[in-house]
Amino acid sequence: MIGSRIGKDKGTVWREMFRNRDTSRQYQVWLADRKARQRRIRAKYGTRKIEGNPNLARRIEVMLDPLFSPETVAHGVGITHETIYAWIYRSRPDLKSRLPQRGRKRRRYGSKREVKQGWAKEVRSIDERPETSLSWEGDTMRGATQARLLTHVERQSLFTVADLIPDGTADSVHATLKKKPLSGITTYDRGSEFALWRMIEKDTGAIIYFAHARHPWERGKNENTNGRLRRVFPKRFDFSSITQRDVDRVVSKMNHTPRKSLFWRTPCAVYGRCCTSS
Repeated sequence: MIGSRIGKDKGTVWREMFRNRDTSRQYQVWLADRKARQRRIRAKYGTRKIEGNPNLARRIEVMLDPLFSPETVAHGVGITHETIYAWIYRSRPDLKSRLPQRGRKRRRYGSKREVKQGWAKEVRSIDERPETSLSWEGDTMRGATQARLLTHVERQSLFTVADLIPDGTADSVHATLKKKPLSGITTYDRGSEFALWRMIEKDTGAIIYFAHARHPWERGKNENTNGRLRRVFPKRFDFSSITQRDVDRVVSKMNHTPRKSLFWRTPCAVYGRCCTSS
């Protein structure tokens, strides 16, 4: 009678009631639902690629790092990064802290404030920038104190250079680049820390161009690189609490990490010079 009312065969109803009854041989809906969920978990657990392979799970756990994304790990172990993400969210939520973004929201752009810097009116525009074999994008990363990180990334190889500077003044940027010059073309945003661009060109031999105001996508590789560095040095990080050697260790790891956009080669290999060399 129950089967006819719900449109199921009586055998189906009988098997459902038989396998999900409690110790007193009574059928309880809530208990049946719980047993069904448990059976589903047990049935899939052994066949899932990572849960069913403890060695693979340990290998992935060791490799995961904010600078070594699931996509890079997946390429190394021969599975898809979606499988790794699903495994983390399903079975290992404690590893979320090792994911690149850790749930952070993307920054929104589009402010219509006018640019008031007088020096920026005579800069060399990115529209004039020629295509060349050696070209850099640069910016500074702020922290909780005046100390900052001056970052540069080579556009073709993604090779990264980062230097601690005591503050965000144009004098500090100029002094750092004078000691550690980068040859070729460099593109900056229109922040005041690059106001001494003519002096930088004179002392380093570089040719400097500037992106349009509030157009960070015109320096997309540098923005992406800074985002990767933020995985280790989050916003409000105190850069005065670390040394250049600490920064060099992080940058070295980035430069030796295979990148999908480089056909799984490392920035050091593509750039043709190791970041640990003098």
